[in-house]
Amino acid sequence: MPKPTVRRASALLAGAVLVVTGCTQAPSTVAPDLILTNGEVLTMDAGSTTQQAVAIDDGRITAVGSSAEIDRLAGSTTKTVDLAGRTVVPGLTDGHTHAIRGGQTFDQETYWLDATSLTDALGQLTTAARDREPNQWVAVVGSWVPSQFAENRVPTVEELSAAVPNNPAYVQYLYDWALVNQSGIDALGLNTSTEPPVPGIVVERDPQGRATGKLTGTIGSFNALTSRLLAADAPKREQSLQKYLQDLNSRGITAVIDDSAGPTEAYQPLWTLRDTGRLTVRAGFRLSAPTPGREAEFFETQMAYRAPTQPEGMTPFLGIGEGPVAGVNDGVTMGPGFVASPESLASLEEVATLAASRRIPMELHAYTDDAAAQILGVLERVNAQYPIKDLRWAMAHLNTGSPETIRRMQALGMAFSVQMGPYFEGPAIQAANGPEVADRSATRMALDAGVLAAGGSDATRIGDYRIWPALEYNVTGASPGDAVVRPVDQRLNRMEALRLYTTNSAWLSFADAHRGSIEPGKLADLAVLDRPYLTIPETEISEIRSVLTLLEGKPVFDQLGVGG
Repeated sequence: MPKPTVRRASALLAGAVLVVTGCTQAPSTVAPDLILTNGEVLTMDAGSTTQQAVAIDDGRITAVGSSAEIDRLAGSTTKTVDLAGRTVVPGLTDGHTHAIRGGQTFDQETYWLDATSLTDALGQLTTAARDREPNQWVAVVGSWVPSQFAENRVPTVEELSAAVPNNPAYVQYLYDWALVNQSGIDALGLNTSTEPPVPGIVVERDPQGRATGKLTGTIGSFNALTSRLLAADAPKREQSLQKYLQDLNSRGITAVIDDSAGPTEAYQPLWTLRDTGRLTVRAGFRLSAPTPGREAEFFETQMAYRAPTQPEGMTPFLGIGEGPVAGVNDGVTMGPGFVASPESLASLEEVATLAASRRIPMELHAYTDDAAAQILGVLERVNAQYPIKDLRWAMAHLNTGSPETIRRMQALGMAFSVQMGPYFEGPAIQAANGPEVADRSATRMALDAGVLAAGGSDATRIGDYRIWPALEYNVTGASPGDAVVRPVDQRLNRMEALRLYTTNSAWLSFADAHRGSIEPGKLADLAVLDRPYLTIPETEISEIRSVLTLLEGKPVFDQLGVGG
């Protein structure tokens, strides 16, 4: 039975808030459905205030204040949960990820995120192979780095073959290269054909012409190869994606922005989960052009009958993704020297003019400062005709970003979409650019310059999908194995780091009026944590988990029995 209309109407009065001592409350004559009391509530409001309790009714927050104030609002049907001092935060938003694609192979992949030795890492693959048929692949697809291992090196093909003798095995190092074991060489026919397993993959061969087991390629070719190796039917892909999103819920994540999921068919499992009521994460998405050289035509066609944004609902549309023009995308380049062709820059100007004139949001990929400088030159010309200040455009990555790049972004009113790349790629950035660049944090520079920085992971190939390691990295500045440790003045404090993944990523989602902070009138998307974020040792932030995650006031992850 629907709840009385008066309850919904009163909860929606986000702007009409009563202030009684330290309590903020949306006017209502109806007792709340749920009260979380006796906690440490990090509201992430404009004043970064901390409260003790939250009242929730009909999916929205109706009051925030002291335990005594909020407890008095309870009625006969209110469920009250004693948090016993636990920390409450707004539901986290991963502001830049590839969850739609990565989630569909989640239950087929092995993750080396917590492996501290090669023995441990290879043992995980041995264990995974026990549950596979002989022809099924075991795979690690990115998000690891040699410095995390005690041995401080990569595995050999021989070690991979010994660990997994009876199944094909695939280990991808970020987007740089991949190894396959002997069974993998045989399964791909690398010694019986000179054709690559997918276009763009280069097979390394010994002097006798036999495959060594090492593959190199591009972001696109590696993604195509992974799709081939880990192919599954639609129900299995839906099941895997659902499992992945539920894992995000267990970390306190309630929303994502997916910047590029791939071809059209990659989105179907997401639509199915949404349409069948099984979607537990707000999965915002952006469009990326599938065909290099025809990007402007693609976006013109796609946007002809579409609003610039559609931020409502469980699958918000948020504009153009990080690769609007392939020829201006510097991929995972680490060092200087990237130069886009005049034709590619002209194509970017065409797409950017379309987006600016129609007020379409856009995010742009720039690993290097060289790429960012060329992109900004185009955007400055577009901005002279169609100001972009209020369009919430963002630059992503900036692994080698400079103060001058940040200054130009600030002048345009752009945001910075923070990624985890330097966490895994710090040693490569240092090798290609020197310690001064590797030690420099574009996030710190952006915040100091007044540029809004929104937090993302770039999961699942480059970043850790669990989010809390990203917060720890921003606070400690330390990459795995302390291979690169940024100086103190390039780090963030804990509240700055948390704001990246709450209010700021909600802003990038065009949802800051409805979520991202714990305030009356906003959606009750929040998480109760298993340890105190503000006081635990900073090297334990990565280990934080949720014990209760609410999406519009309903549990999507629950170890406290709230939904029982």
